[in-house]
Amino acid sequence: MRVLDLSENPRIKLIEELLVEASRAREPTDVFKVFGPRMWKIRPIEYFISLSTRGLPDGQYKITRRYSLEEMRAALESNAGTLPPHAVSDPWKVFHQLPVYRDGVLGAAIAGGTPKILKDLDLRNDPVLGSDLAPYRSAVVIPLLDNGKPLNWSIHFRRDPEAYSEQSLEDAMLLSNLIGAMTRNLVAIKEVERLNRALNAQFEEVARVQQSLLPEKLPQVPGLAIATSYLTSDQAGGDYYDFLPMPDGRLGVLVADVSGHGAGAATIMAMMRAILHCYSGGDGSASSVLRFVNHRLLGSRLEGNFITAFFGVYDPATARLNYASAGHNPPRLYTAATGSIRGIDDAATLPLGISDDMDIWSEDVQLSPGDAIVLYTDGITEAFSSDGNRRMFGVEKLDEAIRTTAGRPDDIVESIHRSLFAHTQARTRADDQTLVAMQYVGPDRCLYPPVRAGV
Repeated sequence: MRVLDLSENPRIKLIEELLVEASRAREPTDVFKVFGPRMWKIRPIEYFISLSTRGLPDGQYKITRRYSLEEMRAALESNAGTLPPHAVSDPWKVFHQLPVYRDGVLGAAIAGGTPKILKDLDLRNDPVLGSDLAPYRSAVVIPLLDNGKPLNWSIHFRRDPEAYSEQSLEDAMLLSNLIGAMTRNLVAIKEVERLNRALNAQFEEVARVQQSLLPEKLPQVPGLAIATSYLTSDQAGGDYYDFLPMPDGRLGVLVADVSGHGAGAATIMAMMRAILHCYSGGDGSASSVLRFVNHRLLGSRLEGNFITAFFGVYDPATARLNYASAGHNPPRLYTAATGSIRGIDDAATLPLGISDDMDIWSEDVQLSPGDAIVLYTDGITEAFSSDGNRRMFGVEKLDEAIRTTAGRPDDIVESIHRSLFAHTQARTRADDQTLVAMQYVGPDRCLYPPVRAGV
């Protein structure tokens, strides 16, 4: 095999340099600044005009750029390699201000929407150009296609009336449309970036509103220690926790998760909060609260969304938790006497917002001193590992993190966070992660102050 020595070919070296610089372009005007001064060396052009017919009636056009090669060279020599100011400026930012023309040699050149070679030009006293281009006797007219339509045009002029051939037109068509496609791609990228910034700003605003709907402070309940954590995903989500004063000094505790992500889920979460805080009547049991919420949600027409929820009513006088679950992850019950952990899943039914006639009932769990209950959303147990196996965090790892804490709520939250990070190796989350940990520390005692973490 022989490798041809190309080191002495200046055109290949120039093309290589051009492509390297073009690959670094981040702004549409960068493409023009990269290609302009180099392409004139590869394919001589003495005067350049670009036109656009975008959004204009047939026969009308706007001149978006025009300059001579002498202007280009003078600018490069005197201004540290930059283009003339009128060539550097982005015509699309002021497109609506550009004058509209028709007729003249330029109007004839773009008529029919086809490429052309123009020879024996007489550009004296042109109705659009005047006599500025009188010395130039030939041109190639290149349509720049956008979605198959010639909406922009590139016209190259030379003094020699026989300067252009069919081969030179073919080459110019391919190259000019390559530059045009690259410019359009960068314009599209800039627009996507702008829309993403606007969308992210909206998500951040939704997240701020979402945070404001969470409890401002945790309740002080005799004999009960509480810690919470609310960590959001990259998008606004539908996790929600709350505490609700109930009759006879009891405390309502809710953890819920709206299906989906984004502003829609956050809106439904806000709707659920409003409904929950309107609860009145009923027997004050956990099941009556969820029945009330479910009925109101169905009347609001969730359009395919649903909510998983666990609601418990804690009675400090008896250390008994009355609870009901609507399709939610079963909370974990830590028993201090044995160190065992099990799920609380005896009163489980369908998620809220699906059916108005589903059976929702309550069960009770009696707590002894040291016992703890951990409520959570599936963003914790369904967090994936950082290795290629994409293993879920799962209930087993959740129980391991709880077991090392002796049931202390603040330690539970910290231990779960530590274990989650070891599993995911990531500071960001694909889903919201919510925790509410409660420990019964004994009658009329509050050994640990309430802790609210991760908000």
